[in-house]
Amino acid sequence: MGILAFAEAAHAAAEPYQTWTFAAILVVTLGLLATERVHKTVLALLSALVCLFLAEYWKLLPHPTDPGHHLPVYIAMIEWEVIGIVIGATVFVEIAARSGVFTWVSVKVLKASRGDPFRLLILFSILTAVFSAFLDNITAMIIIGSLTVVGCRKLDFDPRPFLITEGIMTNVGGLLTLISSIPNIIVGQAAEISYLRFLIVSVPYTIVATAATMFVARALFGKAVRPLRDVALREKNLATVRSFDEWETVQSMWFFWSSGVVVVLVILGFALKAQIPVLNQFGIEVVAMIAAAVMLLLHAKDVEHALDDVEWSLVFFFVGLFIIIGVMAQAGVLLEIGRLLSAVTGAAGSFGAVALMWLTAAFSSVTDNIPLAAMLAKIFGPTPDVAAQVPREQWWAVVFGANLGGNVTPIGSASTVVAVTIMKKHKLKIGFLEFVKLGVVFAGVQLALASGYLFVLKWFLAESAS
Repeated sequence: MGILAFAEAAHAAAEPYQTWTFAAILVVTLGLLATERVHKTVLALLSALVCLFLAEYWKLLPHPTDPGHHLPVYIAMIEWEVIGIVIGATVFVEIAARSGVFTWVSVKVLKASRGDPFRLLILFSILTAVFSAFLDNITAMIIIGSLTVVGCRKLDFDPRPFLITEGIMTNVGGLLTLISSIPNIIVGQAAEISYLRFLIVSVPYTIVATAATMFVARALFGKAVRPLRDVALREKNLATVRSFDEWETVQSMWFFWSSGVVVVLVILGFALKAQIPVLNQFGIEVVAMIAAAVMLLLHAKDVEHALDDVEWSLVFFFVGLFIIIGVMAQAGVLLEIGRLLSAVTGAAGSFGAVALMWLTAAFSSVTDNIPLAAMLAKIFGPTPDVAAQVPREQWWAVVFGANLGGNVTPIGSASTVVAVTIMKKHKLKIGFLEFVKLGVVFAGVQLALASGYLFVLKWFLAESAS
């Protein structure tokens, strides 16, 4: 029902030729994003300007003088909550990472592996998932990936199976919390899913998917990750990992411990926001901005440098993207896409959410999952009232598809791109098709599990609502 309901919110009825013109612009924009020949921020801003001028020329846009519109239309189209989360979380994470707390944890985990390849695979994969739940995927992959190469080289292991699995696990870990990935943030804001609610629903699947991924990795990579049987080699590797110093990157003990405390408090703040007086009147973007402010206070001597680390290109990409999506809604493009999705999910019957998830995953494997998630969020939930009518399992279908689809190809997600980049940097060969052969198996198993979980969610969410 919610898929098509947003049509009623459109400001003006577009003519068919206008709708198809904007549809062509959207296809070209997404196609260029997939090729990566033009920087995505530049492309998004230019496309947004073209859409705005063309929509204004055809009188499809609302104006501040219209009832209910008090801001310039392009300002109202931007999801400022998402922008706030991106800026706040980036500042918080970048400063916390400088304290050495995440590297410290990584070295501790490396030591806990005792130099056994299968144990190292399991522990680093779990750590990757946990880091991805609280850091952005790129930062998580860089921290774990860099240490993986160093550790594997000293232990005479092939780093490729570990790096590939970690890249895959980053996207699994990206399902864990509301702020773990950009699609989660976008869908969570549109569907009004709380941080704690998101965590409760995602944890069971993430645990099962992590275990399944370990079994798949063990089967695919064979002896490269097989447990060590040679006693002498086990003792040699144990001595090697014990030589690592977890305190090497910690320059200030006060900064290290204070950052660790703040990280714990911020996680609790996200989880318990709804129960905290005053704070429960705001969105989680306010928690993210408070976290950023506290970390800037702790690291006041280097505020300018910390702000330079904000992913401003991502922020402006979002600005352009939200404007494009907003214009597409006014021009009726999202209505046509909604009709197509409605036909597909309707034909699939009780398998509608599963069909939606696999379609989302297919698109996410070859193009950026951020514009896809933003577009689907706008289709399903242009307003809170409409979003509330959408079956909850359909929102989760988008979350699962957008995150897990990136595991199919080396360009499907930021984490797999970083994993391949690290391999190339260290002259470790991995071909595109070689990665795809592995990625299809990983993603296929994870999506199959998610398909079953969607049926469980459909029943569970229906029971909890009754």
